[in-house]
Amino acid sequence: MLKVKDIIRQLIVIAVVIGVTVYFVWAFGARRMAELGPEHRIEFAFEFDAAQEATTDWPAYLAIEDSLANELADAVDSRPRPGSLVDRHDATSLTYPDNFAVNWNRSYEMMAASPRGVAVLLHGLSDSPYSMLTTARTLVEAGFSVVVPRLPGHGFAVGGLRQARWEDWTATVRIAVRHAMQLAGVEPSLVLVGYSNGGLLAIDYALRCEEYADLTCPDRLVLMSPAIAVSRAAIVTNLHSLTSWIPYFEKFQWLSIMPEVDPFKFTSFPKRAAWETYQVSTRMHKELARPSEAAKLPPILTFQSVVDNTINAPAIIRNLYSQLPANGSEIVVYDVNRHSTLLSLMKNLPSDPTAGFVSAAPLQYDVTILRNRDAKTDAIDMVELAAGSNEQTVTPTDLKWPRGIYSLSHIAVPFQQGDEVYGDGTGPSQLPMTLGAMAPRGEAGVLLLGSDYFLRTRYNPFYSIQAEILKSWLSEP
Repeated sequence: MLKVKDIIRQLIVIAVVIGVTVYFVWAFGARRMAELGPEHRIEFAFEFDAAQEATTDWPAYLAIEDSLANELADAVDSRPRPGSLVDRHDATSLTYPDNFAVNWNRSYEMMAASPRGVAVLLHGLSDSPYSMLTTARTLVEAGFSVVVPRLPGHGFAVGGLRQARWEDWTATVRIAVRHAMQLAGVEPSLVLVGYSNGGLLAIDYALRCEEYADLTCPDRLVLMSPAIAVSRAAIVTNLHSLTSWIPYFEKFQWLSIMPEVDPFKFTSFPKRAAWETYQVSTRMHKELARPSEAAKLPPILTFQSVVDNTINAPAIIRNLYSQLPANGSEIVVYDVNRHSTLLSLMKNLPSDPTAGFVSAAPLQYDVTILRNRDAKTDAIDMVELAAGSNEQTVTPTDLKWPRGIYSLSHIAVPFQQGDEVYGDGTGPSQLPMTLGAMAPRGEAGVLLLGSDYFLRTRYNPFYSIQAEILKSWLSEP
């Protein structure tokens, strides 16, 4: 008769065999992904890393980008490529970044005429500084000079994301802040703005800025679709590193391999990038779990869609806002279009956010909700619930949901409706097609990019009111 120890030993062996089998089925399955190109395999020799922080100021960081541009030209852009009108690495294509008036994949700054402060804007994972352009212009109008760094691994070729580490990102944030605080004519007032992974980096900076004698802590934070909570699946996906160094399994490094058609955002995605974000998220949660650390945070303004397929939206309240003191923070929530018939096809229709916040009131932060006036109209009302109050106020707006849009998305929040690349096609653009307005119809499975790529909302039809809320909030004492 088998002893208990023998049974446990056999179960462990069976579990290991099953685990190894699943792992290699997963690894072999990755070989069926699309072929890798030089843009996926490139390893940049001149990319910034955290070890260079002490000797890298803003001009030196811009010089690094010049070197990266030369590397990209030699290793990727100069090589013969299949003809495509939408290949970001083909100089003859419509989406080649250097064919635009400005290549917004690189770091930039904008000066306000009479600055009352400075803002550092941090883009998201796989994005570029272009994603912060609309917000940067809004902040300049509000009297803030802005600095927008390109985070390491971004902007040039997606293969760079395999090299980037979270320490490189946080070091770049510090370099940008040091530069911003030296801008002529700027008062010592600092706003940190972060989109998606950039929001996570903004919070991380605010929690740790006191550790550096030469750094300024932010007076305010502005977050858009912040990556407060990252899926624990990032731990599992990082197991690729056990075998993906073998050329036979090199595709195992990637969550997706797709044509790089977007001038200012990578289309493919390496698993390593998710792991790096997860590490920042984990250390941030440890800090916020201590009330004394959460109390260090300045007032925070967040813009968030109630549905978000990239990050865990409820975690913004659970893991961040619930930890904040009553310091003038606010969250702005975009509800789904409850007049849309497409809501009947939703897998999980979100509950009414207004009812949720009112039932939890009084809260220590202000809440603003953009929602349908009622279920029979596309017209939008603005519902406000002040901190410490149980009473909501409703203000009609002149905004309404555009035809065919049933919700915002994670990637839509920072972009205005007339955006040149990601808007609805009504704004000025040098592109014959606007990526945000494309909704191709034809046979299924024919295109190299799936329908999700084209049909995900890419712009925020309510950006005008978002800009007004941002300006008003920053002008508050």
